[in-house]
Formats: sequence, C-alpha cells, structure tokens
Amino acid sequence: MATQNFQKRINYQGDLKPFLQKVCHDFNLGEYQSSAVIPIGYEDFNLKLTTNKGNFFVKIFAASRNVEGCQRCIEIINQTLENGVSEPKLLKHGQKFLYQIDNDKLIVMEYVNGKTFFELQAIPTTDEIKFIVKQAALINKTDFKPTFIYDHWAITSLQKEYAERSKYLSEADNKFIKPLVDSFTFLNIQDLPHSLVKGDIIKTNLMKDSDGKIYIVDFAVTNWYPRIQELAVLLCDLFFDPNNTENFPKTYDFVLAEYQKQIELTPEEVKLLPTFVKFAHAMHVLQANYEKVINGNSSTENEYFLYIGRVGLQL
Repeated sequence: MATQNFQKRINYQGDLKPFLQKVCHDFNLGEYQSSAVIPIGYEDFNLKLTTNKGNFFVKIFAASRNVEGCQRCIEIINQTLENGVSEPKLLKHGQKFLYQIDNDKLIVMEYVNGKTFFELQAIPTTDEIKFIVKQAALINKTDFKPTFIYDHWAITSLQKEYAERSKYLSEADNKFIKPLVDSFTFLNIQDLPHSLVKGDIIKTNLMKDSDGKIYIVDFAVTNWYPRIQELAVLLCDLFFDPNNTENFPKTYDFVLAEYQKQIELTPEEVKLLPTFVKFAHAMHVLQANYEKVINGNSSTENEYFLYIGRVGLQL
C-alpha cells in the first residue's frame, strides 16, 4: 500500500521529508536520511525514521485522536515500563514526550531492530510463551486505571459491533457468531475481576529483535477490562496455530498454568476463559470482514485475522 494511503490517517499531506526533518531537529535525532512506512495497524501512521545517528520509531497519531487520548497512551507506556514490561522506551523533546506539528501529534520511540511475529510467521517457543505470559501478567498487575476509550475490536464491544456490522457477514460466518453474541447477553461482565489490559498482544504487536529479545508494542487501545480478556486474545492469535489445531488444548493448559504462576484467576474466570477465546475469534471475523467488505482492505494482515478467526470458530 502506498505511503499516501497511510498518510490519509493524519492531517499532514504532501512530502514527508520537511516534516520529519523538523522532528529530527527538535528531538535531536541527528540528520534526516530516510523514512519508511511500517504497514501494520488500522489507525495510526507508523514510520521507521533513519538518521546519521541510527533508526527511530515514529508514531503519528490518527487525526481522530485528541491530545488527551495521546497523553493517555504516553502515560500507559510509562506506567507499564516502570512495572518492568519489555517495550521500547519513549524519547523526549525538551521535557515532553508528546510532540505537535502542523496539527499532527506524534511520539518518538526506540527502534526495535527486528520483526514482528506476524512478519516472521512464527509460533512462539515454549520459553517465549513463558516470557510473553509473564509480560501480560506484568501489564495486568500495573496499578493504573486509564480513562476509558472505545475500541471497535475489543471483546467487550461484541454486542454493539455485531448490531452494526452483522449485516455484512456471510451466512456461514454468522452461523458461528450469532449464538456467541446471544450468550454474551447473559454474562455479568462487570462482576469479573478487572485490571489494566492491553487487549491486543497479537502477532503484529509483538517484536523480536536480532538478539532474540521480545518487545510488546502499541499501547494505544489499552483499557481497564475484565482480566481474562488479556489471556483470551493471546490464546486466539499468538498462541493459536490454525494449521496445527490439534496442539491447541495442550497449549491452552500450558498458558493458563504459566499465567497463574503470576496471577491466580478466580474459578469463574477459569470457567469463562474458553468462552472469551471464542468471543475473540468472533471479533476477528466480524471486524476483518467489515474492513474487507466496506473499506476494501485486502491486506495480508486483514486476511490473516479473517482466516485465523474462522478457523478458531470452527474448531
């Protein structure tokens, strides 16, 4: 997809070079050399920025995000970093993290010299699963409750999103999703233990650098959610191999046991977790299908979400 298509997400249009040269100057990043779009995600405009001092990650927030929302994202990153989560650090310009230029808002972060698990087409090893689950628990243990923002892809948005987007589903997809939406009605979501939940620790948001170190990226939609939502998303994507579904029960048990070494779930959470995994698969199909039918999104990323969601629902 061309740079211009991604640029539609932000206010700044035209040649990016002058824009990024100013960013380099104000963040003291060195002399601008080049930039490249990082074509992952549905909202913000992400770039790899190269200067004579090295590489940096630039997230230009979508035009729809206000200052409060951007500051919220920054606070979540700093709070989770302080709690020991493995993620790239934010860089400052002067005493501030948030930078505004030409009606656009952005942050600059350390650049991870590696690839996402999606790019690597990799299933985590046993040791990597242990590490990732511990990171998820560290996020969930972070004592910070941010202002709520609505996320179209979140499990807790299932009923509302289904009401608006089910008409675009095929009969085959709807056959699996409608009964789940009906069952969602009877859950007392607010009675479940809540915590800080990233909610999208998925292959596109998990990076492995050239030394094998793993980083979690993109905390823009982190919210205060039912705690098991974190595990459900992990189990529907990162720890789910659609080409080897016979291994999933063993993986499921292993992940649950590893998480409970860090945080003990209530009996009700353990009982509901399989249902939440199904909800997560349903959201993948519902939203990726909408993206494809209405927005013409046939990207590799979107097709992947559609495929893995369908396999998960049929399992």
